[in-house]
Amino acid sequence: MLKARATAATVLGAIVSIAIGLGSVTTSNAQTLGRQPVHFKVSGPVERLEMIVNTSRILTTEHKVPQLLVENQGVVRAQPISPNQVQLSALKAGFTTLTVWDENQGEHTIDVLVYGDARELENLLMTEFPEATLRVRPLASSVVISGYVPRAEMVSRIVRMAEDYYPSVINNITIGGVQQILLHVKLMEVSRTKLRQLGFDWANFSGDDFVVQSVAGLISSTNVAAGTATSSGGDTVAFGIVNDANSFFGFIDALRQYNLVKVLAEPTLVTVSGRPASFSSGGEFPIIVPQSLGTVSIEYRQFGTRVDFVPIVLGNGRVRLEVRPQVSEIDPARSVTINNTTVPGLRTRWVDTGVEMKAGQTLALAGLIQTQVESTNVGLPWLSDLPGVGAAFRRVREQNNEIELLILVTPEFVDALDASEVPPCGPGQLTGSPSDCDLYYRGYLEVPTCCPDGSCSSCTSGVGPATFTLPNTSLPTYEPVPAMQQPVSASINGRLPPRTNNQPPNPPANSVRAGVGSPSLIGPTGYDVLE
Repeated sequence: MLKARATAATVLGAIVSIAIGLGSVTTSNAQTLGRQPVHFKVSGPVERLEMIVNTSRILTTEHKVPQLLVENQGVVRAQPISPNQVQLSALKAGFTTLTVWDENQGEHTIDVLVYGDARELENLLMTEFPEATLRVRPLASSVVISGYVPRAEMVSRIVRMAEDYYPSVINNITIGGVQQILLHVKLMEVSRTKLRQLGFDWANFSGDDFVVQSVAGLISSTNVAAGTATSSGGDTVAFGIVNDANSFFGFIDALRQYNLVKVLAEPTLVTVSGRPASFSSGGEFPIIVPQSLGTVSIEYRQFGTRVDFVPIVLGNGRVRLEVRPQVSEIDPARSVTINNTTVPGLRTRWVDTGVEMKAGQTLALAGLIQTQVESTNVGLPWLSDLPGVGAAFRRVREQNNEIELLILVTPEFVDALDASEVPPCGPGQLTGSPSDCDLYYRGYLEVPTCCPDGSCSSCTSGVGPATFTLPNTSLPTYEPVPAMQQPVSASINGRLPPRTNNQPPNPPANSVRAGVGSPSLIGPTGYDVLE
């Protein structure tokens, strides 16, 4: 008759073991025990058994078991079912020790670890996220979920599902793949300026002194003889009416101008998934901020071009990229005057967008166009308003300026260099400043150093040799490969026999062989021609 004894010692707690693997969705060893055989064979002096709450296992020994001891009967209940078999039933999560003595006075100690039942949550995660690799480990009042997921948005969905089963969820999920991203950015600002100008510039003077206004808008006073016309600008056509006392000059101003300006910047940014990266090109200008008691303070506002990025790795080589480009410039028309102090305003253009793309693809953003139209009409009063002949007494100027911002972004996955991949030296490390003779006589702007570290007396004094011997970094040498040995032909009386060709000649390319209904390859020439 088997006897079971229980002691007052009770071991409470739970052991949490997190293991991360790759493949399909898996859970902890405690969860996989439900799919293992029911029988557990005891062979060694110390064994370890893991179970799930509300499950049972059958312990089988080689010899009969006269007695056994369960340290904590509230965790596991032992029930003998045969002389060498004992059924263990898991009652609640915890840890206990089972000691078994056989009829040969052999002692076996079995550590029993009982986990909570999370098989329902396991099956749900396996069904909803077949691409993930997850492990579920229940605790007393919470659950630990660890493993890998291919996309970041899966994490929040997994946590929400687990919170429906447990009040507290410990999230140890990691997003798989490379998390460091290199952004190749090309920022181009294209400015298209069109200028049309037509009219007359008049110069009226008495005697030898007169004032001339040129096409460029410059006004200068000069002293010339009557009958001549000068200008500080580049006038196109000049004419004049001259008499003895007074002279009257005018300049036909006709100009058509097209400008195309491209400003290109190519920054390279490195960031990790979820961390923003930014690029700024511009400056700051001060503004006055009124304070209490009539005092003022100075603040600086940024203007220019700024681009903010937030890359997020989605898995399977895909990246979610959020881009916010912004272009601002100082606009005097939006200025504000406070206490006789003018604070300039800003003209700002920006866009906030997001896109999903593969690593190596390029995102192009365009369409941020700013159009400025300026028209000017300058002429003589009343005369310039006359129909028909009024065009001879006025000057019209129209200018169109279109500025478009073009952004190209290419994300790539990168990783840090190993120590063996780092170049041994960088630019300028093997050269130094030239001596007076090398600089003035030979015209050298830099000379090689005579030692790699530049610590010798010649390098420190600036009198280095004109030639430099590179360090001995020769490639390893290999034994030469022997030439292929050709078979020796038999000779007759010291002469080789003539070579015979036993292969049939190739048929002509324009013939079709009998019995073959499809074209075939004829040597290196090609295929038969179908008739």
